[in-house]
Amino acid sequence: MDESSPLVSPVREQPDYTQSDYTQPCPVAPAPLSPAARLPIVPGVVVRIPQPSPHCVPAPSPPESPSDRERQPLLERHPHRDKNCFPDDPDFTEVVRRAERAIGRGIFPERIYQGSSGSYFVKDEQEEIIAVFKPKTEEPYGQLNPKWTKWLQKLCCPCCFGRDCLVLNQGYLSEAGASLVDQKLELNIVPRTRVVYLASETFNYSAIDRVKSRGKRLALEKVPKVGQRFNRIGLPPKVGSYQLFVKGYKDADYWLRRFEAEPLPENTNRQLQLQFERLVVLDYIIRNTDRGNDNWLIKYDYPMENAANRDSDWVLVREPVIKIAAIDNGLAFPLKHPDSWRACKSQIYSVFYYTTPPSNNLLDVVVRIEFGAEKVAKTNEAP
Repeated sequence: MDESSPLVSPVREQPDYTQSDYTQPCPVAPAPLSPAARLPIVPGVVVRIPQPSPHCVPAPSPPESPSDRERQPLLERHPHRDKNCFPDDPDFTEVVRRAERAIGRGIFPERIYQGSSGSYFVKDEQEEIIAVFKPKTEEPYGQLNPKWTKWLQKLCCPCCFGRDCLVLNQGYLSEAGASLVDQKLELNIVPRTRVVYLASETFNYSAIDRVKSRGKRLALEKVPKVGQRFNRIGLPPKVGSYQLFVKGYKDADYWLRRFEAEPLPENTNRQLQLQFERLVVLDYIIRNTDRGNDNWLIKYDYPMENAANRDSDWVLVREPVIKIAAIDNGLAFPLKHPDSWRACKSQIYSVFYYTTPPSNNLLDVVVRIEFGAEKVAKTNEAP
C-alpha cells in the first residue's frame, strides 16, 4: 500500500520489514486522541461522537462582533416592512398613501391609451391626478402588456422585437434611476420617481390571478375561518415606477410649433436654452435611447392682460416663466451602444434655440459632474 494512501495514518510509524525477525514489529507510538471526544484516531474506523451536554453549549457571540456580522444576510429581509414607505422622503410617501386610500374607496387608476406600454394615471380621493404608475409586467416587452400593437409585433415580427442594447422589463428601474441621477446632480428636470407596489382592478392581470382573487373573497364570505388564513385576499400588488404628476405642462411638440410662429422674448428664450442644456446633460449621462418631442414637456407661464380689470394707466408686467420636465426615461441605461437603426433620436438637439454656444450654466453642470466626485459617488447609492 502506498504511503500516500488515505488508509495509512501519517502519524503512525511503519514497521521495518527489512529485518530478519519481522514478526516483531517496532514499538508503535500511541495514537493521538481527538480533541472533541478524546478517542483514538484510527484510519478506517467510524467513531460515534456523543452529543455535548446542554450545559456546555458555547455562549452566543456578542452583538456587533465580527462573527455576529458574518452571520447576517447581505440583503435585509423584512417580510412585514411596508414596501411603500420612504423615510428619506415623507412627502413622496404621503402621495403614495393618498393613492392607496383612493384605491381602497374604489377610485382606481385610469389607463393611459397613448404610448406602447400599460401606464396609468393615479388619482387621489378627490379624483385628481397625482402620479403616473407604470407596472413592470405591462412594459412594452412585458407578458401582460395591454397594448395589442406590441403583442402583434411580438407575434409576427419576433426578429424585430425588443432592443438588444437594453435589459428587457427593467424600464421601471430606469425611470427611478433617471430621477436619482437628476436629484444627485441637481438638474431638477425629472419629476420625482420611486419604485412602489400597487394593486388595482384596472390593472391588466392574468385570468388565473383574477380567479384566485374571486375564490379567496368567496371563501372569506362563506367560510370566514378558512378565508382568514389567506395572506392576501385581493389581487397581488404590482411593482413599477411611480412618478409624480406635473401640472400645467404640455408636450414639447405643441410649444415648439407655437414658438416658431410666435418667437419668444430674449430672456425667456435664454431660460429655455438653460433648461434644455440640462436635458442634454441628463440624456448623455443616462444614455437615453428614446428622447423625442413626445416624451419631454414644457410649461410656459406668460402674463395675460385684461383691459377690463385695469384701474389705472399703470400695469405690472410679469416676466414669462418657462420650465421643462423629462418624462418617459424607461429606455435608458443601455448595456452597449445602440445599433444604427436604434440610435438616439438626436434631432431634438438641433432645434433653433440650441444653435448658440453653450452657456456658463452648462459648463458649471459639466464641471460639477467631472470634479464633484462626492456627488457622482452618491449616485451608486439606492434611494
